[in-house]
Amino acid sequence: MLYCKVTNASRLAAPVTYELSQSDRAEFFYIHGRVECAPSIGIAEQYDGPYLRFLDRDAPSMAQVATLARSLSKLTSSPEHFARELRKRGVASAESAEACDYLEEEIGRHPDGPFDGILGFSEGSSVAASLMLRRAARGKVPLFQFAIFFCAILPFRFDDKGPILADESPLRINVPTLHITGARDPARLSSMALYHLCDQNSAALYDHGKGHTIPWGPLTENIYFP
Repeated sequence: MLYCKVTNASRLAAPVTYELSQSDRAEFFYIHGRVECAPSIGIAEQYDGPYLRFLDRDAPSMAQVATLARSLSKLTSSPEHFARELRKRGVASAESAEACDYLEEEIGRHPDGPFDGILGFSEGSSVAASLMLRRAARGKVPLFQFAIFFCAILPFRFDDKGPILADESPLRINVPTLHITGARDPARLSSMALYHLCDQNSAALYDHGKGHTIPWGPLTENIYFP
């Protein structure tokens, strides 16, 4: 499970891990970010530091995305259009090569691997998706049989700076994926852009109705299948 901004990822992931662990259906291994950073929106009030992220310090923060999302969301015609508007404003200019290398090395050295699937939250989803797309570009076998992306931000290119977008790239994630976002999440359109990069025959989309979080309360919205 991949999380950025906090080191106590097991607490952040508790709503998911608690439910799955009740029936012994899953075991979890956590990978934290590699770069120390400032806490994201609402994180310092809930979790102690240090705060870590996967991408470099100059990569866009959730606060930057949230600020622009409020002004752009009604002016853009698609998730990809939204991402290009972020790119024009310098908020989608990261690259993921070092983060992908770090993640692949951490997975490779873990004694309990290989893993059935991967779950990422926010920037963790971005890096997981970037790694999966990089392996697809290189013709490598997928590392995972499925992926779960919570409140994802955009996946970033691994050969240059900028987001990977479905209407600009032929790359796709071709394993079953679940995309969980919230109606009040500033990164909602980023989640949709990642959804479009996945095989639409095996991708499911769920709206939990809340913000940029893994909710603790009952899920309130509907699940959608393509």
